[in-house]
Amino acid sequence: MLRYVVVGGLNTAFSLSIYYTALHLFGLPYYLASGVAVLAGIVVGFKAHGALVFKNKGNFLRYVLVWGGIYVGNILLIALVRDYTGDYWAPIVLLPFTTLLAYVLLNKLVYKP
Repeated sequence: MLRYVVVGGLNTAFSLSIYYTALHLFGLPYYLASGVAVLAGIVVGFKAHGALVFKNKGNFLRYVLVWGGIYVGNILLIALVRDYTGDYWAPIVLLPFTTLLAYVLLNKLVYKP
C-alpha cells in the first residue's frame, strides 16, 4: 500500500498539473480537463503501477477500462461538489475516494496475482 501511495501520489501530482493547465491555460471545462489528465495518467501510470506497486505486467485494456469508469464517476461527483468547492478544489476533495477506489479496482481487476 505504501508503494501505491508513493507511485499514485506522483502520478496524481502529474495528472493534477495536467488538469490545472488544461483548465486554466487552455480554458477547457472541468470534464475535458479531467479527461486529458486521465489520459496522461494512463500513459504514465500503467507501467509504473505494474512495475513498482503490483509487481506484474497487468492488463492494459482493463487498466484503461478501470480508469474510464473512475473518470465517469469522478466527473459525476465533481458536478455535485463543484458548486461548493469550485473546479479547482473538487478533484482534491474527491481524491481520497478516487485513490481508494482505484487501488481496489487495480488490485482486483488489472494486476491480479
